[in-house]
Amino acid sequence: MTTKQSKDIPRVNYVALLVAALFVVSVFLYWWGVDTSGPFASESSRWSLWSGPSTIYVGPANSAQTLTTYSPVVGILIIASIVLVLLGMIPRASSLLIASTILAILALILYPIIVNTAVSQACSGISRCISGPFGTQTFTVGPSTTTVSWGFQPGFYLEIVGAVLSVIAIAFQRTFLTVKRP
Repeated sequence: MTTKQSKDIPRVNYVALLVAALFVVSVFLYWWGVDTSGPFASESSRWSLWSGPSTIYVGPANSAQTLTTYSPVVGILIIASIVLVLLGMIPRASSLLIASTILAILALILYPIIVNTAVSQACSGISRCISGPFGTQTFTVGPSTTTVSWGFQPGFYLEIVGAVLSVIAIAFQRTFLTVKRP
């Protein structure tokens, strides 16, 4: 009688649920930003996947257009990944978990490329400009020092954690939740 009762209990991939939750939260957090601190200016600018900057630090507005235009593509990849991870929790649809993981990893590869392209366009030909998707630079003019830091924000890092956990969700699904045919 205990075996029949154990078959009636629904088996849920809690790791996949956690992955979906992390992906949902990451979509609404900031993914990239620039912080400036100094005696005359102290400013923080952060951008999500859905709202890009009007300018990137010292660059022209058209350089920020790359980030504004293509970041939503990454957001759409993540939303598709959320749908696939939720559908992949169905025991016979575990291959959708693999597709979800691939989309999440693709988003994590694509976003730094988009940021790097936007920063490169903003700083082309300008000395003393930010370079690459993350870093820190200090400018000293006379007695005053200004520090500029730029890089990825919590949304990006949460997506990394979700992508790693999605691999674990696949292993969990295949190890503990496989449907055995009688």
